[in-house]
Amino acid sequence: MTETQSNAKNKTQHAVQAESKKTLEENHYIPLLRAEYFVPFIARLKDFENNIYPVLKEAGLPDTVLSSEPEYLSEAALQKLLAIMYRKLNSKRFANWLEQVARSIFVPQHLAKMALNGTVRDALLEFTHLVNSESKQTNIQLKTSVNKVWFARYRNIKHSFDANLAELFAVTMMLELIRVLTQSQWSPDEIALQSPSEVDYLSELKVSKSQIYYARSVTAVSISAEVLSQSVKYKKGWSQPPQAVIEGPERFIDSFTHALTPYLSMGRISITTAADLLGLSVRTLQRRLTEEGLSYSKVIEGICFEQAKLMLNDPSVPVTQISSALGYADVAHFSRAFKRLAGVSPREFRKNLS
Repeated sequence: MTETQSNAKNKTQHAVQAESKKTLEENHYIPLLRAEYFVPFIARLKDFENNIYPVLKEAGLPDTVLSSEPEYLSEAALQKLLAIMYRKLNSKRFANWLEQVARSIFVPQHLAKMALNGTVRDALLEFTHLVNSESKQTNIQLKTSVNKVWFARYRNIKHSFDANLAELFAVTMMLELIRVLTQSQWSPDEIALQSPSEVDYLSELKVSKSQIYYARSVTAVSISAEVLSQSVKYKKGWSQPPQAVIEGPERFIDSFTHALTPYLSMGRISITTAADLLGLSVRTLQRRLTEEGLSYSKVIEGICFEQAKLMLNDPSVPVTQISSALGYADVAHFSRAFKRLAGVSPREFRKNLS
């Protein structure tokens, strides 16, 4: 690659990143994903990496993500993680690995929240409700168009390397979901992609007979009436009620709080670092917080205080451990900050709970 080509490529990447940030800033919330689906996925990085922590750092994920049990993770960080793994693996290995984790992690975890006592159509409708409830930035639908039924993902994305990987993830999830529901190597007659040009991963998804359409407004796979009318063949293995579906946060401040909570152990991160982690400009973040009548420092203080109260409910967790987990330099600093808000020390607060 010549210097001119390299400069042009860098300019294009910067333009895409700026456009992506602009799109994010137009949202009224931080795009989040349920951590319960992605923490096991992150753990599977050990399939290829002896030390996964440099990878987590590069993606902008906290190094405590596997042990701290966060409720949500930033979608932007997880998209970066996909891009990093794609670069480390070749196209074939990455697509095959993604197919494996979709079948072994993502699909079963979603199905655990579904009744699965009807047809494939019933299951897909239930799946769309689940995903749309948990992830406000994505819209999944089962739609009829041109006398065909399509399982479609509507997403306003910019055409970039990361967007193509996100689409690969979506297509893989769709295919594996229907294959698990039907217990077959199902392949759609047609696939619609938002990507404007041919992608190299389709050959690894066992869809050689599918007609592919590019530069479409949605990501979708067509499903025949015969498949939709089939009874679900997937069995959970034992009788259990569906797990609860938790609605994703819709207000900016709620999504911001959830997005930053996993990073508390890093200490008091600056507003510049927080904005970068979430794909926002500092100016936009400050404006959003001002609209809520809040300041960045007050929000961070409130997040730490709420987390401290939750952790103090568990008497087996030492106060020193709580202080460290919340990023305080020492327990005395933590105790003073907590007492200023609660009126009592952490130990007194815990004693009053019993």
